[in-house]
Amino acid sequence: MSNQNGAEPQTPPDELPIALAQDPESRSRGPLYDARRSVLQGVYSTKEAAADQLIVAAERIRAEGVRSGDDDVLHQTQQMARTLERAADYLHSHTLDQMSDDATLLVQSKPWQAVVIAFLVGIIFGRSFRRGA
Repeated sequence: MSNQNGAEPQTPPDELPIALAQDPESRSRGPLYDARRSVLQGVYSTKEAAADQLIVAAERIRAEGVRSGDDDVLHQTQQMARTLERAADYLHSHTLDQMSDDATLLVQSKPWQAVVIAFLVGIIFGRSFRRGA
């Protein structure tokens, strides 16, 4: 799937083997290696699926803005769609290690914002789990 600029995603196809090869414990190729490989495959699949869903959501939001016929609504939906597409591009073009490094830098540069965001995310997850029970 192409991104907003028409380019193909930048995620290297051999990202998973590189991640496993860099881990000295995974070289033994035992059951732990297989479990780790399976988990990493699931994580990378989820990351790609999330990026694809962000692009779909951006397209739908943009279509709703056009359908509304209101210039202000169109402007707001275009901004939202671009933000979602940038997030999708980020997911497609970064490895888990790169995203982890970016998150670490963000937390180190803005610790109070990170605490507030973590708190709010915790509340949202807590409420969603409570409703599901």
